[in-house]
Amino acid sequence: MAPLLWNLYARCYDSITALLPYQELLDEVMAALELAPGMRILDVGCGTGALAERIVAKHPDVELVGVDMAKAMLARARARRTWPSSVRFIEGAIDDVLARETAPFDRIVSVNVLWTLPDPQRSLAAMAARLGVGGTMVHTTPSWRLRAHAIVWRHLRGLFRGKGWRLLLGLPMLTVAGVLNLILVLQSMLRARGSGARKRWHAEGLAELLRTAGTPVRTQRPCYAGQNVLLVCRREAP
Repeated sequence: MAPLLWNLYARCYDSITALLPYQELLDEVMAALELAPGMRILDVGCGTGALAERIVAKHPDVELVGVDMAKAMLARARARRTWPSSVRFIEGAIDDVLARETAPFDRIVSVNVLWTLPDPQRSLAAMAARLGVGGTMVHTTPSWRLRAHAIVWRHLRGLFRGKGWRLLLGLPMLTVAGVLNLILVLQSMLRARGSGARKRWHAEGLAELLRTAGTPVRTQRPCYAGQNVLLVCRREAP
């Protein structure tokens, strides 16, 4: 059931990435990553490739590995643009992919992914283990407090300020995406396991998980119209 739902979600996910608050979120993530040419980057839960596209547009010579478990998401990501040969998209669970990717990453990033992890404590520890010394992880994830209305209102205010009336056409598809998102959240809660599963829904719990993994949080702030928290971590020398 889970793969089917995620593949359906992929068909309308770009209606979410087109939202002005989501674009602003990607701006914040890009700034927090502090990218440099030649870096090796892991995009966890890369979805339809919205963040990967930004990364490659700014630094076409980076090595980027995008991971997602939904085949339809990856199909859209691969079709988004002509990617350089240094970009790979891999289908699979992040824990399994990290077990095979032995070379360290300079940056690890995830956007709206941590809530989907059945065992976030295990997955964050696996990410931290593949982060090179001095490397940075950037995660943005929703809190339990639902603020979908604030996201839509911020989007509409942008439209009224001349940002493009055509984006109004995407709102019906956005409603479908919202319903699927709620179903996936409930499913994720039912599949959750491990002592850290509940901690992924609030900033303090996530900070504890990341500290335990060896990547203490350096920056923590709200984003995405207050729906999400952005966490920036760094792996220090042992």
